[in-house]
Amino acid sequence: MNHPRPLESVSVLFIHEEQIFAVQRQSYLSAFPGYHAFPGGKIDKDESSVTFETEFLCEHSARRMRALQREIIEEVGYDLEAGILNGEVLSVSELAEALAPPFTPVRFRTWFYRVNLRERISFKVDSGEFADSFWSSAKDLLEIYRTGKILMVPPTRWVLEGLVKNPEAAEFGDLSQDFAEKDRVPCLEMLDGIPILAVKSATLPPATRTNALLLGDADAAKLLVDPSPNSEEEYRCLLNTIEDKMLDAVFLTHHHPDHHQFSNKLARHLRIPIILSQDTQQRLTLKYGEDYFENVELRFATENEEVTRWHGSSVRVYEIPGHDAGHLGLAPDSLAWFLVGDLIQGIGTVVIPSPEGDMATYFSTLEKVIALNPEVIIPSHGIPMRSTHRLIETLKHRRARESQILKLSKSGNSKEEILEQLYQGLDPRLQPLAMQNIESHLEKLNKEK
Repeated sequence: MNHPRPLESVSVLFIHEEQIFAVQRQSYLSAFPGYHAFPGGKIDKDESSVTFETEFLCEHSARRMRALQREIIEEVGYDLEAGILNGEVLSVSELAEALAPPFTPVRFRTWFYRVNLRERISFKVDSGEFADSFWSSAKDLLEIYRTGKILMVPPTRWVLEGLVKNPEAAEFGDLSQDFAEKDRVPCLEMLDGIPILAVKSATLPPATRTNALLLGDADAAKLLVDPSPNSEEEYRCLLNTIEDKMLDAVFLTHHHPDHHQFSNKLARHLRIPIILSQDTQQRLTLKYGEDYFENVELRFATENEEVTRWHGSSVRVYEIPGHDAGHLGLAPDSLAWFLVGDLIQGIGTVVIPSPEGDMATYFSTLEKVIALNPEVIIPSHGIPMRSTHRLIETLKHRRARESQILKLSKSGNSKEEILEQLYQGLDPRLQPLAMQNIESHLEKLNKEK
């Protein structure tokens, strides 16, 4: 498969006596919402390629240095070139490079630059971009990550780990991970203790994969959530990836194919039970036959049941119907995170299909999870994100869409006419999905008359 050319970006580590300036991104940003990172950003297509004459900057790629200079001014109010000229900046080195996985919706190649400072600077941080900023040692920042309290992309973690080993390091080289997709499923970990296996699945576009989570402390039950490979080849890759994980059970959030495919075969192979809702079991049996779960032990999960532990906190089951009647979510008692499955989409839009979906129930479930206020939400498609912002925005969007549908329906428009007016320019492949949501809204409105 030909993947699009990665976008290029730069990131800067301001360092003074092993203290590093770090930021936390705002939770409402579309890219890496709420993640801990370093200042920086995308290299624009029209970025100047005129080489700096200034010391340090002239030694590196002109476009990257121009982007770095611009981004630092925009994000933290600091003129890097002026800092070099007045002696505040002691050196600038290209510390590392990292390329994001080929399957990410927006793929970046990022260059990390180390800027050594004569003294710590009080930066004027852009509050629209960053919720927090602080100085910390690499060791302390990693320790916070390992408590499960912050989100961090792997390259940021790799750079910090390198600095713990060698605080004076000026060059780590290319840290890009080899995901070896020919025989294994790629694994990403943005929240400590929750590795995500990005399984190729029979999901709806624009998504192509489902997040299969590995959950469970060392002394707790080990769960694999929603293993759903879309082929025998991907199933074998999944087996290769989990062969040393000593799993205790498979957990299914709901009955849609991109959440259960091959789960029965996997459970039989590993001789472990499947934990699911009774509704999910009934729908799968009705669709695939009584022998679908043959020789598989089934455990029906219910609200508030403990299924494992994470960082010492009991992980419990939550019933979150609406997208699917038997949909289950998971969250620790600490509410440090909430696995929302298909309650929202990190990639694309949630469909409320008939007969298992119900728009009124979906609204209620969104309200339920928003009220719980988990610190991080983990969707089944896309990356984990901090706060309930995306849930709140999804609920707002669905209410606004329902208002539009009600107005058009009262004006005598048919479903097809509503689709044409509300979804102009929509990819024809997605029109049947949009129609399902229109029908679900109309059904809800009819019940509320």
